[in-house]
Amino acid sequence: MTEQDTDQLRRYRDLILQATGDGVYGLDIKGHTIFANPAAARMTGYELDEMIGLGQHDLIHHTRPDGRPYPKLECPIYAAFTDGKVHQVSDEVFWRKDGSSFPVEYVSTPVWDDGALVGAVVSFRDITERKRAEDALRESEERYRKIFDSSYDAIVLLDADSGAILDVNQQACKMLAIEHHKLMSMTGFDIHADDAKDVEEFLAKVRDRGRWETESLTCLAAGGLRIPARLSASVAVFEGRDCILMIAHDLRRRIEAEQRVRKLQSDLSHVSRLSTMGELASEMAHELNQPLTAMMNYAQASKRTLETGDSGAQEKVIEFLDKAAAQASRASDIIRGLRTFIKKDEADRSFEDINGLVAEASKLALVGDAAQYIKFEMALAPDLPAITVNRIRIQQVVFNLVRNAVEALADGKEGHIVLGTNLSDDDCIEITVTDNGPGLDEEISDRLFQSFVTTKPEGMGVGLSICRSIAEDHGGRLWAEENPGRGMSFYFALPVSPKSDEIDD
Repeated sequence: MTEQDTDQLRRYRDLILQATGDGVYGLDIKGHTIFANPAAARMTGYELDEMIGLGQHDLIHHTRPDGRPYPKLECPIYAAFTDGKVHQVSDEVFWRKDGSSFPVEYVSTPVWDDGALVGAVVSFRDITERKRAEDALRESEERYRKIFDSSYDAIVLLDADSGAILDVNQQACKMLAIEHHKLMSMTGFDIHADDAKDVEEFLAKVRDRGRWETESLTCLAAGGLRIPARLSASVAVFEGRDCILMIAHDLRRRIEAEQRVRKLQSDLSHVSRLSTMGELASEMAHELNQPLTAMMNYAQASKRTLETGDSGAQEKVIEFLDKAAAQASRASDIIRGLRTFIKKDEADRSFEDINGLVAEASKLALVGDAAQYIKFEMALAPDLPAITVNRIRIQQVVFNLVRNAVEALADGKEGHIVLGTNLSDDDCIEITVTDNGPGLDEEISDRLFQSFVTTKPEGMGVGLSICRSIAEDHGGRLWAEENPGRGMSFYFALPVSPKSDEIDD
């Protein structure tokens, strides 16, 4: 190699040292700096001539990260001078001229000359940004783990392709009554073994749309217990692999609470019906007294006819007895309707003919003297579809609306009530009760459906409030409007196709 070639190589070496972003410096056997590149000077805050000839350990490596002194004999850089081995470190700091420190990773490589150890070359880089990223990632993982483990909901991390369980939190173990290590050997399909097809469809929607949720699946716990749950899932990336993060919220408490509320609503509805019948006691007595009196008169007439010994007595007695039987049937219908109305209803629902329910409830609402002087008209739409309802509660609403109309017309003349049904444009059956009474004061109208609001001196003020609750429980609505001329109209809308959860009530 010519001297020119040697100079050229030296020049390339110097250019490489100047261009590299890593700090590089060389040490002699005593640890004094014999060269350093611009990056080393820039990162430590020294000028190049301030570094040359000085002990590099005392200059930039004198103190540990925690502030304790760093003895030279324990320094990996200087160890290269004694053991002749390469030392690589990634958890120490170098110190700048201004007294500040920065995290570094470095490699100390021994330098040999004709078999003799003559020094070392050190390359290092500032890993501040990497440390920040690592710290941020660690903090993020700690937050994730804290949220993961402290959640009141069960959380399961699944492999997006196989469905294998990659991680579960303690709440999942608690809810399913399955130990952590056993869950970690299972798949998402094992947790929903009874709904395998539905689970596959659910996971497919999560993969396609990125997230999905459902309340139609159950979780299979230890002992075969099926737990109703709301599942929310989303696609996530964990340790470089596609995953599905699934959160299961146990619905048992909510379902139990809803059942208790329905029980209370049923009890309150029952009390309201009993109270209403109590208020109508005298009217009911009068209504029953008429057929009973007629029956007694026909019986007495039959007796007198038989006592006369008239040749046509038998035919007359038969006629009287037929009329008595008709009155007995009338009384029986009244009592049967009353018993049906006041009995404690169950929460079960069935497909019902609304027109039949409306007609039956209106008969009971029209008992008493007040109703005798009111023109009552029914305008029931034909061919209405049967819908799923609680029969007794729907009749309770119709009874209350018709009875309120009767009472609103009690002191007036030419009272007129129209009870109608029709199929609305939004696929609801509407029951309408319209009267030509005095209407309502604005103060009462604004609070009409609130509890304990009443226009009756001895009323409890819960009838319309309960009616609205019944309507909403069926997915419907109950509202009132003033008629253009006189009176009020009450509208009770029931959806033809209720939601599935309403049918299951």
